[in-house]
Amino acid sequence: MIKVTLLALLLTLLQTLSVNSTRLSRDVLPSKQLLHLKFDLEQWRYEGRTEILFDVKKRRNTIWLYASTKHYKIVGINLIDQTGKTRKIARAISDRKKKILLLRPQSHVEPGKYKIIARFHGKIREALQGMIKTGYVDSRGHKHKQVTTHFEPDKAREAFPCFDEPSFRVRIKLIVEHPATHNTNSAAPVKSRNRICEKRVRTEFEETESMSVYLLAINVHDMGKVSVKSGRGIPVTVLTPDYAKKEALRTANLAARSLDFYEKYLGVNYPFKKLDIIGIFDFNAGGMENIGMIHLMYDCAYSGSFALSPRNELYCRSVIVHEVSHMWFGNMVSLKWWEDLWLKEGFARFITSYAQDHGVITDRRHGDHELQLIMRGYYAGINDDKFRFTKPVRQKLKDSYGAAAMFNNLSYAKGSWILRAVLKLIGEANFQKGLQKYFKTYRLKSADFNDFTGCFDKITSTVSVRDFMENWLNEPGFPMVKIAKDKHKEISLTQSRYTPKGNYKTNQVWLIPVNFKSNAEPSTKYKLWGAKRGRHIFSKPFKWYVHDTHSAEFAIYLYDENNMKALSKELQRNPKVLSDVQRTVYTLNLIENYDNGRVSTSTFLDTSRYVYRETQGDIIERWTLALLHFKNKLFLPENRHNFERYFKHVLIAHIEYSMKKEIQETKDWNVKKYYKWMFYFGVRWRVPAARARAKRVIRHFLSGKHVNIVYLSFVLRVYRRIRRSWRRIFHLLKWYPRSIHEYQIILSYVCHTEDPKQQLYILNFSITSQIMPRAIKRKTVCYVASRNPELTWRFFKRNYGYYFSMYGESQFSFDALLACVTENLETRRDYEDVKRFFRNHSTGTGSAGLKRGLESIRKNMAATKRESSSQRKTDYDEIFKKFVKTLNSGELSG
Repeated sequence: MIKVTLLALLLTLLQTLSVNSTRLSRDVLPSKQLLHLKFDLEQWRYEGRTEILFDVKKRRNTIWLYASTKHYKIVGINLIDQTGKTRKIARAISDRKKKILLLRPQSHVEPGKYKIIARFHGKIREALQGMIKTGYVDSRGHKHKQVTTHFEPDKAREAFPCFDEPSFRVRIKLIVEHPATHNTNSAAPVKSRNRICEKRVRTEFEETESMSVYLLAINVHDMGKVSVKSGRGIPVTVLTPDYAKKEALRTANLAARSLDFYEKYLGVNYPFKKLDIIGIFDFNAGGMENIGMIHLMYDCAYSGSFALSPRNELYCRSVIVHEVSHMWFGNMVSLKWWEDLWLKEGFARFITSYAQDHGVITDRRHGDHELQLIMRGYYAGINDDKFRFTKPVRQKLKDSYGAAAMFNNLSYAKGSWILRAVLKLIGEANFQKGLQKYFKTYRLKSADFNDFTGCFDKITSTVSVRDFMENWLNEPGFPMVKIAKDKHKEISLTQSRYTPKGNYKTNQVWLIPVNFKSNAEPSTKYKLWGAKRGRHIFSKPFKWYVHDTHSAEFAIYLYDENNMKALSKELQRNPKVLSDVQRTVYTLNLIENYDNGRVSTSTFLDTSRYVYRETQGDIIERWTLALLHFKNKLFLPENRHNFERYFKHVLIAHIEYSMKKEIQETKDWNVKKYYKWMFYFGVRWRVPAARARAKRVIRHFLSGKHVNIVYLSFVLRVYRRIRRSWRRIFHLLKWYPRSIHEYQIILSYVCHTEDPKQQLYILNFSITSQIMPRAIKRKTVCYVASRNPELTWRFFKRNYGYYFSMYGESQFSFDALLACVTENLETRRDYEDVKRFFRNHSTGTGSAGLKRGLESIRKNMAATKRESSSQRKTDYDEIFKKFVKTLNSGELSG
């Protein structure tokens, strides 16, 4: 008997070990889950009961499901078989790290239908995942309590027991008990609402469609609402605070237009019964596409209330269209596993841009959306993908613990480019046919890479979609294409893997869609080039050429110097010889190549001279930032003359023009972009009109009145009077901000201090504050780290447990946090200290950020070694300041 017991125990332990390295078995398939939750907003606690119905396909000794006993306590659990009898559970083993619960009944589990009933209770946490405590402030300054959830990618298990993998689709029946002063919203419409007692209400929801559990949202709130209907009659409701009903209505109309567009383009109707939207103040991303219940960053849901800049308004509208697209990409058709996250996020990024270009966002003053896709996402992906240690877009994951780290710029930006390239290669009509076939085939099912590409196999025979996508998804990095003129009609092409230092040799070859134009002929047809070396022949002789970037290719192009000089002269005569997208990508390529020493300073500055005729605000801003970033390099004696000539020639020429335009009065996107930067330089260089406006902004701001955010950001940066009001402005953080952007702008100013005592005070405040949004707490660390990296690193180490519990397993956050905390350190001792610290501490989802930080420290050490002294950098800053002071009013009016 003892031997049998030991053998059974050994078998159970072996199965537990296998749980640590595998996903849940497909022999146990859930079909339905009943969830009954009771919320106590006074004690910030909840208790619940859940019933999970599932089918067992093969005889088993154990049943596995996900349950995080670290975040809630299970007070009872039963297994009921298909006859209704309760099966005794001999052993229940909880794996706290993988958050898996293993149940071993006293006898074998035969094939059939079963049910698990569990009772549990836990805390509503100050966190970014699971069951979250949050709130908002109304127009009278009153604070309101809220409960919300964020379960992506694997955090539903932190709120209740469930089968928490994207391929497990279940129908969910939800019942919520909550205070009578509050309402509740979730994935399905409300079926009934009954008062239990004077202070408590019981809300029952209809049963959902088949869905992944991580897409369930639960919100307990006391907001108002505005509602519209889509063209097919789907109710779209935005939950809103009292002061933002007008802006909430605009959000609802945009979401309804998005539904109409996607239904028509994708050929499959919206499969759910309603769509709700709510703004969450403590939110860690732009949005979350929960089924029937979209969560948005607070500012984005009610963007018109906060006088956001045009770029931020466009971003917020893009987020809304992006999240609505997920109702198809990720919700209607879910992932089989997280290694194909690009199929959800890359598609949403791509189709959002496509929808915007087809009129979903009707206010065209917000600019070219293809251009915004490049500026916001494409080069962010390139910056993450250029290091030697980067990984492919598709990665093998043994379990869901590493899924959060997959939410990176590669899945979003690189994934969206690959899909855009496929559209260009096979044509829009064939691309649309393939998508419609995909959604009709896998509606309310799960799919992966093979399922998706299989829908395109018979649609086109000219290009193998599968081969092209495998080439880009399964290989790390991206190519650099060197192009040189060989003959009067020919150019030669050479591709290699791009790295900043250019010293990484591989045998990788990418399938690159190529398409060239010259001064003598328009763009050619796209064709795939898949060799180390190649050649392109034009039909006519040419003076200059450029790669046509309408596919926004995921590569860096390096042209020969003669071609760049010829193109520079042409741009000075007529910038419109290239489209806005072509000029933007050409500019970003030039800046990247100059930063890594592949382009000479004279060529860089010669090309920049055309910018005084530029009309695209994004390009002007990019040149302005490049100028400030490279000022040390450009201020070397041999470059200084050209630099000063460029500085006056390009920037000062726009100041007076911009000062004549009030930002609220103009509808021209580009003038607003000019204004943003010219207001900055106007205040800095004491242009009277700019200084007068700055004084009005300061007066309103310090009296506690909400002011235009564009004004506020630049006044706080440059106006000297503000610099003596640090404590007064810091005090505003405790009550003033009504939006995330206001909070971030004020915080970035107070973190600008050089006083170590004030810096330490800010860091401590960010941990103890109950008002500061949790996403902004992370940015506080990054702001201070940019001014005092050593102090921040010591503080971060001392409070690592707090930061890891808050951000360690969340998407995006910890990766960025580890990078910004370490990247400004610059000594060998710091480098060794960072490596030593993380030998003994988990990096959670931040391993890639730590690698970038260590790479940056090595680069800083090398730069320090090259310079004769650390004073040299200071000297350049002093020279730059002296140059600015020499500018007089005559030059400013030039």
